[in-house]
Amino acid sequence: MLVVLNSSEKGKILQMAKNVSVELLEETRSLHDILETCKDACKMIGISDGNAWLDLEINGYLVRYKTRDELYQNLPSYRKTSWKFYDLYGNMVSLPPDMMDLFGKSTVYQPVRELETASQVLVESKFLDKFNKFIADHGMDQVSKSLRIHEARISKDEIKQVLEGIKKRIQELLDMIISLLEIE
Repeated sequence: MLVVLNSSEKGKILQMAKNVSVELLEETRSLHDILETCKDACKMIGISDGNAWLDLEINGYLVRYKTRDELYQNLPSYRKTSWKFYDLYGNMVSLPPDMMDLFGKSTVYQPVRELETASQVLVESKFLDKFNKFIADHGMDQVSKSLRIHEARISKDEIKQVLEGIKKRIQELLDMIISLLEIE
């Protein structure tokens, strides 16, 4: 339900949305700050369905989704990437396609502020014990059975793609807010 606004309030929010749209395009403010401004604009005009997504981007997706499956099902497509796996010596390890299908899908669930400053997302070896056990038990041959993954990474380029997806979604929200306020 939209809040009834007088023309002064409507004009103020409309100008704010247009300014934020320019800041998003010109990258003059952090995405975190832009998301906070969008959240304020949604509250002012009474759009509550936009706030759930904004909260997840601001606070991270683990605040709502606790299991890996639930997280993966509800994560926006722009936050789904592929892990790159590395051995103890920092060499990239290629996994067979069936294992990549099982283990290669990553979920970038971190808050946007964290992603804006990250050069990579890293999963350390202590979190890969079950994965390494699975490989040892179910590897295709002796080489794959003896393989040990030391860490999994999401690269800076993949993080940039996630941030681009967030920007696109913010712009769609801003366009909707602007058109709502211009129509009335």
